[in-house]
Amino acid sequence: MFRDALKHDEFVITCEFVPGRGKEGASVDAALGFAREVGTSGPRIHAVSLTDNPGGNPAIMPDALAPAIQACGLEAIVHFSCRDLNRNAVESRVMALSRAGVNNLLVVTGDYTSGGFEGNAAGVFDLDAVQAIKYVKAMNAGLEVPGAKKGTTIRLPSTDCFVGAAVSPFKRSEQELMPQFFKLEKKIAAGADFVITQLGYDMRKFLEVKRYVDSRGLRVPIIGNVYVLSLGAAKTMHAGLVPGCVVTDDLLRVLEAESRDPDKGKGKRLERAARMVAMFRGMGFQGVHIGGFALKTQDFRFIVERAAAIAPHWEEFVPEVSFSRDGEFYAFPPPPSYRPAPPDADPVPSFGRGRRSLKYTFARGMHRAVFDRRGLGCRLMTRYYRAIGERSIMARASHFAEYLLKFLTFDCRDCGDCALPDMAYCCPQGKCAKQQRNGPCGGSRDGMCEVFPDDRRCVWTIVYDRLKHVGRLDELRGRYTPPRKTELQYTSAWANYYLGRDHGAGATTPALGTEPKGPTA
Repeated sequence: MFRDALKHDEFVITCEFVPGRGKEGASVDAALGFAREVGTSGPRIHAVSLTDNPGGNPAIMPDALAPAIQACGLEAIVHFSCRDLNRNAVESRVMALSRAGVNNLLVVTGDYTSGGFEGNAAGVFDLDAVQAIKYVKAMNAGLEVPGAKKGTTIRLPSTDCFVGAAVSPFKRSEQELMPQFFKLEKKIAAGADFVITQLGYDMRKFLEVKRYVDSRGLRVPIIGNVYVLSLGAAKTMHAGLVPGCVVTDDLLRVLEAESRDPDKGKGKRLERAARMVAMFRGMGFQGVHIGGFALKTQDFRFIVERAAAIAPHWEEFVPEVSFSRDGEFYAFPPPPSYRPAPPDADPVPSFGRGRRSLKYTFARGMHRAVFDRRGLGCRLMTRYYRAIGERSIMARASHFAEYLLKFLTFDCRDCGDCALPDMAYCCPQGKCAKQQRNGPCGGSRDGMCEVFPDDRRCVWTIVYDRLKHVGRLDELRGRYTPPRKTELQYTSAWANYYLGRDHGAGATTPALGTEPKGPTA
């Protein structure tokens, strides 16, 4: 129903629930109770969306609840986080969900871990969201894997996953916002079937997602996020305690005033949500994703029915949900109308030049001298590494010298599968808490890292600035970097590069959008 509705341009409505910790409890009962009620008496809901440990906290897996939701006659969308799973576990989970008949997945990076048994859990982040989407699509095509006999392969039965991606337009600066759009473009190229936005309260920012996608000639359904914001949740988000979620000072003051109403502001919260639903429909989005703390079936029913009643007046409500921050960057000029319009021109060429980086200039020069495969320096270094072997004293000395230089210069972590050339000579292992190789997560705030907000810039803002200065932003949004080859950890990345063992394997970085085959090992 959900997939068919999107494919036939129907305006879809999904409702989000957040399973809590423990195998049962109020949060589990709320999701299952909602499914039972809606399955028998409406309102018309296309899918129930189940989160995957938001905030990085432990909670029951949505996989356990999804079959019960679907048994009530609704479809489930399972949020699929890359935080806790390595690539083998990703495959196992997708296969298990497919076996259970759960095919709608919202693939996300995932919030960093924050709590666990006897200390914080370790984040895995073996794949980023782009790589994970590509992997799921490879499973849809039927993975080609080694057979029982040496040198043979078999093709596994294909899955039928309908894969969603997320995007966060609520970033204040150019260098924080545009990499979000670039990564979205990579997710779509990797095979994302639909997009759900992060929650927010600035309709112009929401519209910019659609304007960017249209400006790039991409065709993918975009679903707007409608979160019924309570005062308590607003205070938490305003304090920066929910990664990627923005509540401005002005919005917080509005909610504080509304909380003094006899109903503690609930009526106005639901009305605002209904108006946002009407606005998304009028703006040409293909659906809405409704969520909020402790919402009841009657609350969802009110939002849906009220939105239909006020739909003709949706443009009047836009100024009411336009909470921006001082210095807010927008990729496009103010829209003359919020109605669907012809595509804008690509905004990137109008941005000018970024800040020059001496480190980037030096590293780029060194790359051309000794790593460019067309150059004499690269050929000489290849001969050198072939000559010294892997276990000789010279090999160990060369590896030590390489690591020392790269640690002092780039905060290298000796992963053996270097992504410096893919990221404007910023190390994802040393500079990104989630080790993202294809773009930022959505958790940064004011350009600072989600995990280290006090002292570390989001590395992708640095990558953006460096590539913007040299006019190479198209490379940033077009390049796909494969997952790190973990078997190369603590080996010489230079030797692996010259001898064709790293993710580049002596060739150009593979493009997205090609027919996936999947891993062969």
